[in-house]
Amino acid sequence: MKIFGITINHEFVATPEQLQLEEHYLSSYKDGTLMWRETGKYNQPKTKKQVKTIFGLMMSSTIEQANDLGIDVSYLLKFLTDDNIPKGQGLTKDFLHELMYIICPTTDGEGRRITLSKMSIEQASNLFEAFRNIVAPLGIVIPDPRPDWKENKIPDKIPAAKE
Repeated sequence: MKIFGITINHEFVATPEQLQLEEHYLSSYKDGTLMWRETGKYNQPKTKKQVKTIFGLMMSSTIEQANDLGIDVSYLLKFLTDDNIPKGQGLTKDFLHELMYIICPTTDGEGRRITLSKMSIEQASNLFEAFRNIVAPLGIVIPDPRPDWKENKIPDKIPAAKE
């Protein structure tokens, strides 16, 4: 049985109906029955706006870490293509944005390339993961903003109490 509530003054508070359901549920077991209780934070699934923010932070983090590590466009492209490319140009969001679509292409049902604004949450998640894997060998670590965002373990909305 799961009960959803909020914290007030560091205590879990649920609706009276949910507490009544819990009491009824527990009364169906004999005294001494081994039970377990789990408490966790409820996280809403990501919205398109949140995904856009996550990707913006990913780009900023990549640029910051690349600058700290002395990685410029030539180094990144040489790493990706192993070709001799002119040096000295720093990474920018626009460059990474375009590069991401080239090295991690995403398509719609008809095979046409799409951008982040047209992607589903699953497609955006796959793009995020592909980008992370590509820059990881360079020493650029893009942390997963929420490891469970790709899994369907969290309900879409808080269920209403049943009588």
